[in-house]
Amino acid sequence: MPIQCHVLPFAMADGPSNMALDESMLEAARDGQAYLRFYGWSVPTLSLGYFQRIADARSAVRWQGVPIVRRPTGGGAIWHDRELTYAIALPPGSALGRPNTRLYRAVHGAIAGVLAERGIPARLRGCGMPKPPLEEIDALLCFTGSDPEDIVSEGRKLVGSAQRRRGGTILQHGSILLGRSSRVPELPGVCDLVEESDSPEEWRGRLEGPIMAAIGMEPMAVSWPESLLRRADELDRSRYRPAGWTEAR
Repeated sequence: MPIQCHVLPFAMADGPSNMALDESMLEAARDGQAYLRFYGWSVPTLSLGYFQRIADARSAVRWQGVPIVRRPTGGGAIWHDRELTYAIALPPGSALGRPNTRLYRAVHGAIAGVLAERGIPARLRGCGMPKPPLEEIDALLCFTGSDPEDIVSEGRKLVGSAQRRRGGTILQHGSILLGRSSRVPELPGVCDLVEESDSPEEWRGRLEGPIMAAIGMEPMAVSWPESLLRRADELDRSRYRPAGWTEAR
């Protein structure tokens, strides 16, 4: 019998709130429950990977004056604008826990399949594939990298994800570029390649079932647990919203 996964409601929020909610899911998964949520960004925001230097963002002209948040996961920076973000938290002992590429490949394979159904020739990058043919490469950005687990179409990255592991639990969240942003015009989104709506909620509806099937879980729609929301509020106020966390490196 498939293990149930609690599917939380779609929501739009700013950077600190979104990162706090994701980390609260990671903590809640310690009790044995899996969680999935899809969300959007109410304010376009640059998220830095856990190990990236804030000085590298501050020194770039294009990132002057933009909201910045630091993720609990690693990887490169992401400009969250016209996109859909997903987050999955799995409990200790999950069959998808090892190797770390297993969860990436399950989720990305499902997303690539949905994109292919919509007429986008998407696939995992794999090894040895060159970087996208960008006129200018911003080394800070995740979407100018060349990780073999990325989803690409004609060499251009459309989906990238990152993980955080803690006490056997796993948080994986990732961005699906839906439309080109004026701040990073060199990065096209899904809806720049095919004539589709760039509504995050519409894409959420298309992706939930295939992702659940790919990770072998049965979706169960739930409201936000009060304990999870309380913890997210604490993390928002104590970690993600104050400057100290973002400026730490």
